[in-house]
Amino acid sequence: MAEGYIYILFNRAFQNDHFKIGMTTKTPEERAREISAGTGVPRAFEVLYEQRVQDCERAERLLHQRINKYRVSGNREFFAVPLKAAIKELEDVADEVGRIEHSEQSAEPAPAEDEPPQAGEITIAPAKPRKEGGRKPPGTIVTFEDHATYTDAVRRPILAELRNRVLRLDDRLRQSEQCTPGQRIAYKVPGEKIFLEVKVQRAAILLHLADGGCPDPNHIADDIPASHRWRQLTKADCDREHGRS
Repeated sequence: MAEGYIYILFNRAFQNDHFKIGMTTKTPEERAREISAGTGVPRAFEVLYEQRVQDCERAERLLHQRINKYRVSGNREFFAVPLKAAIKELEDVADEVGRIEHSEQSAEPAPAEDEPPQAGEITIAPAKPRKEGGRKPPGTIVTFEDHATYTDAVRRPILAELRNRVLRLDDRLRQSEQCTPGQRIAYKVPGEKIFLEVKVQRAAILLHLADGGCPDPNHIADDIPASHRWRQLTKADCDREHGRS
């Protein structure tokens, strides 16, 4: 049994929703560079999603079993699968095998490519190599800046703008902002429940917002999988907290 990562890689030369999904005992960035160096690869692979687990080989087997129907070729690790579905299966497998949460690690900003994003998409810049061994010692205070450094250069200003907009909602939110080693940032008004959690990945920012009962006819907001370990807040929860019936 070996600790390592299960990952989702993308190459801009491929079609959308075509990903390489596998495991490595190195870092996903190192693995992406190895594959990119091969002949016949027109562009570099980029890390879209990663999760460190206690047994990466078992995790890969389970993950490939779950998404086998999406496999492009019988003996290759390429899958034509919606990214949202791939992430959900990866997270579920990480829970089954045993996940190892990252502590924030320093990463140099990566320059964004000049290509315009496709409709409805955010461009993803290739991540620079990440230094292993940059974990914070137990008990070290984690700050917003640690989270901002952990994510890639494309998402860094998005995360900062999101924070600024949230803090403008109420002056008290600044003193109650909670940052954890598990790449989560939580916001609540002192004395109230958490109404927003932000999970920061290297190539993704996930939001968990308390359900206020607003109509969503286009199903833009999806329920967060149980594997994310976020309790689903409902309008009834908020009403009870505020004494409304």
